[in-house]
Amino acid sequence: MVLHKFAGRGICLLLVLLALVLSNAYAQSDSMRVDTSLMDKISIERLKYKQQPGLALAASKIFFSDKRYSISGFGEFNYVPLQQGVNRDVGDLELYYSGLYRYATFFGYRLSDKFIWNSEFQIELLHDRDQEVHYEIVIEAFMDYIAADFLKARLGFYPLTIGYVNNNDEPVMFYSVNRAEVERIITPSTWIEFGLMFYGNLSPNWSYALGFSQGLNSAQYLAPTWIRQGREIRLDVPKTISINPQINYTGVKDLTLSASGYFGNSGQGNVVMENGQERDVDATIALITAYAKYDYKNWRFVTVGTYGELSNTDRIFSLTEAQTGSGQIVGSEVYGYLFEFGYDILPHLRKGRTVNHVENRFYNPAEMKFVLFSRYERLNTHRSVHPSLSFEDAPVSDLDIWTIGLNFNTRENIVIKANYQYRINHFIGAPNPYKNIVETGIGFIF
Repeated sequence: MVLHKFAGRGICLLLVLLALVLSNAYAQSDSMRVDTSLMDKISIERLKYKQQPGLALAASKIFFSDKRYSISGFGEFNYVPLQQGVNRDVGDLELYYSGLYRYATFFGYRLSDKFIWNSEFQIELLHDRDQEVHYEIVIEAFMDYIAADFLKARLGFYPLTIGYVNNNDEPVMFYSVNRAEVERIITPSTWIEFGLMFYGNLSPNWSYALGFSQGLNSAQYLAPTWIRQGREIRLDVPKTISINPQINYTGVKDLTLSASGYFGNSGQGNVVMENGQERDVDATIALITAYAKYDYKNWRFVTVGTYGELSNTDRIFSLTEAQTGSGQIVGSEVYGYLFEFGYDILPHLRKGRTVNHVENRFYNPAEMKFVLFSRYERLNTHRSVHPSLSFEDAPVSDLDIWTIGLNFNTRENIVIKANYQYRINHFIGAPNPYKNIVETGIGFIF
């Protein structure tokens, strides 16, 4: 649905004001000045964030709240001046917008020590190069049952435990203005499904998650974004069940190792005609991901790898051609990986200087960071294609991407971002490829 651009901007302004009001309610209410000699004598209550398995920081608040209920959320407002060479064939506005305004509110309620309800209402407003504004609404709602430390359960619409950013998708948790392309295209974050998940700690160093969900819809797949458009938030009797396992290791200080997967049938009962007979579009998916995250003093290193296979891509072509008149040549084998380094230079800039300990809801010297980061990504949505299909005219994402940028955290829950991206699409048939992108944004959680 398209809104008038001025009305859309008015809504965006309203969301910003609402976010500031809510963040104010949960941040420090009074500005204060603290002498450094008194820091050890004065106990200052600060807003601290912890993370529940499978959820980002703001989404986890109810699990660590002393109250029976909690209200939290996040917002991000990004500008990407893509005016030329935009590939609209990807069919997903989030991948080529000029401006994005995303705001989410979480409401959590503790029914008892065993049962915890959590929900999210998220709205995204995006405007394209023609300044038309589009919106999308995302809803999460699920119940957690805490049986024991080694056995917990989650039922409802929840983020799958796969990859890195899908469970770390709030803007203060990743460096770049936009999420990495490897985890937007190959692992389609944010990825929410209706299902049942079991999770817990096997030991002090090992944790696990095992989910069963309703699966994707192959009728919605698009060539340059693989399975991304197959995500659907729907409540019905699933025609097939997908499996989502994850295992994590944290036995080395400041190091997290994680491996996860997604296996299932995305046919959803779709059929095509072959030689006068109906054939099922099974479209089975096998997606494997792994990541490592290591924090050392002012450094942070993240690496992510993902590999996927998809069957029946020839029938997916016939299905999408029958439904839309344009058959989608989706890759039967894909891969992607990235390496990212970040370093906080603020301690060096402050060295030998007295820090002013004035604090308010937007600014806290004790929590400030100034991070420079660099990331390299490699991904290919068409590592291999079904022999009966030729993808010479298909939009393909066969990308090398270099990103450099900076993050300035005025306090733990507020970040200002900017980055430059240089992109190469190795697919010679890429229509009007764009190479140079400058992105800016601001994000917060509360």
